[in-house]
Amino acid sequence: MPSMDQTAPENPASTSVPDGEVAGSTRPKGRMVAITSVVGLLLGGGAMFYVVRRLVKDWPDASEALSHADLRWVGLALVLAILAMSSIGWGWRYVMAMLGVRVPIGRVVAWYFVGEMGKYLPGGVWPVLGRGELARRGGVPRTRAYTSVALSLAMLYLAAMFVATGFLPFSLSGGGFSPWMLFLLALPAGVILLHHTVLGRLVAFVGKVTKRDIAVEIPQWRDSLLLVARYVPTWFFVGTATWAVARSLTPEASYPKVMFATVLSWIAGFLAVPVPAGAGIREAVLAATSGLDGGVAAATAIVARIMFILVDVGSALISAPFAGRKRGGASVGPLSHPDGHG
Repeated sequence: MPSMDQTAPENPASTSVPDGEVAGSTRPKGRMVAITSVVGLLLGGGAMFYVVRRLVKDWPDASEALSHADLRWVGLALVLAILAMSSIGWGWRYVMAMLGVRVPIGRVVAWYFVGEMGKYLPGGVWPVLGRGELARRGGVPRTRAYTSVALSLAMLYLAAMFVATGFLPFSLSGGGFSPWMLFLLALPAGVILLHHTVLGRLVAFVGKVTKRDIAVEIPQWRDSLLLVARYVPTWFFVGTATWAVARSLTPEASYPKVMFATVLSWIAGFLAVPVPAGAGIREAVLAATSGLDGGVAAATAIVARIMFILVDVGSALISAPFAGRKRGGASVGPLSHPDGHG
């Protein structure tokens, strides 16, 4: 597909992009900076409110489950959870590279952890706005910043659907069909929507509706699918972390069944847009499809949720000083192959 963004030299100081923002050059007006800072603080405060409320609600049940757990498995689960969440930021860096933006891995992961706190607010738009705005303020042109977040989320959950589909036979052989499995029907539609021709028409339609010229290069389908594959390890980390929690409670936890149930539960939680971080949805799907006894399934879901929340919050606190830097490290060039930036 022909490029929709014709200006992108390698030298970031001379980069000219159609959306009017140049990495490291344009300074927003002081009033706008103040407004966005206040809005960011309000959203961050709201996210922390939901996080604390969830932790307070779940902690009694989690502490009861942990009192009978093998903490060695819990420790392994915590390490895998950290790897899982960090690998999402790592994958986002490659999506940016595909869009012609080079950013050091530390900056991207910091933007990811701080921006993702928005997922604990009702509505699915907040993590997109959080990550996109942090990237924009860090020197990434606005259009590419927000496009990279949207594409990374689409690729992340397409990878989840591929992984869940791979483990589907194990779940069907042991527990039969569950209506939650119908979420996997979104896989072929997602793969088709990722095609460069379809994406190009979608961007054109959005531009027509909003009456704006959306200047962004659409990556080739092959490159997008390669980036979907980069997110596959994330789901093995997520699923294995949850299985390790279940294994700490019972030696009878089936790895393939818990893997399938975990990944499917995250897919369902993501598609349930109005629910903050899929609260309640993940637990229901895990209980219905994991093959675990009711009490063990509930304890696994609650402990795993608290563990991932603590990883998110702790990582966001550590990353905040790095994510908040206005400029530095981002350079903008032409559209490139995802393997071109390591």
